[in-house]
Amino acid sequence: MSQLLIKYANFLKQKPLLANSISSAFLFGTGDILAQCIFPKEGSRFDYRRTIRNAVYGGIIFSPLVTKWYVWLNTSVRYPFRTLFRRQPSSTQRSILDTICRTAADQLMWAPMGIPLYFMSISFMEGKGWQDVKQKLDDKYEETLINNWKVWPVFQALNFYFVSPDYRLLTVNIVSILWNCYMSLENYKVTETLTFKE
Repeated sequence: MSQLLIKYANFLKQKPLLANSISSAFLFGTGDILAQCIFPKEGSRFDYRRTIRNAVYGGIIFSPLVTKWYVWLNTSVRYPFRTLFRRQPSSTQRSILDTICRTAADQLMWAPMGIPLYFMSISFMEGKGWQDVKQKLDDKYEETLINNWKVWPVFQALNFYFVSPDYRLLTVNIVSILWNCYMSLENYKVTETLTFKE
C-alpha cells in the first residue's frame, strides 16, 4: 500500500493536472455509484451512463478548474489587514488568518459558481437544454448552496490549514464521495421531476 501511495505522490508531482483529473473522475463516479446503490430507483437497473457523466464531469470539468483554483488560493489569497496589528502577527496567527481568508474565498466565490456548473454540465450531458438547467437551478440551487455551507467551510478550513497544497484536491475528492452522492441524488430528483412534468 505504501508503495502505491509513493507512486501516486510521484505521479502527482510530475503531472498534477492529469493525476487530479484521474482521481476526480474515479471519485465522482464512485459517489454516483453509491447514490444509485443506496437509493435505487424502484424497478430500474443501474444507470451506468449516469455514472459516466459524473466521472466525466469530475475528471474533465471539475478537476482542471479546481486544480487551478487551489493554486490561486494558495499563492494569491492572504489576510489583507496585517498592518492592523500593533506588532506583526506570528507565523501561526498568519497561517490561521490566511486560512480564514482562503476558506471565505472558496465558499463565497467557488461554491456559488461550482454548484450551477455541476447541474448545468450534467444537464447538457443528458441532452437537456437551457430551460431544464434553469428549472434545476430554480428548484435546487438555494437549498444545495445552504447544504454546502453546512458541510464544507469547517472541512475546507482544516484542509487549507493542515494539508499540503499538492494534496488538497485529493483530500477534497476523498471526503466528497458522500457529497458527490448527494449532488447526484439532487440532480436525479430534479431530472425525474422535469421528465414527469413533460
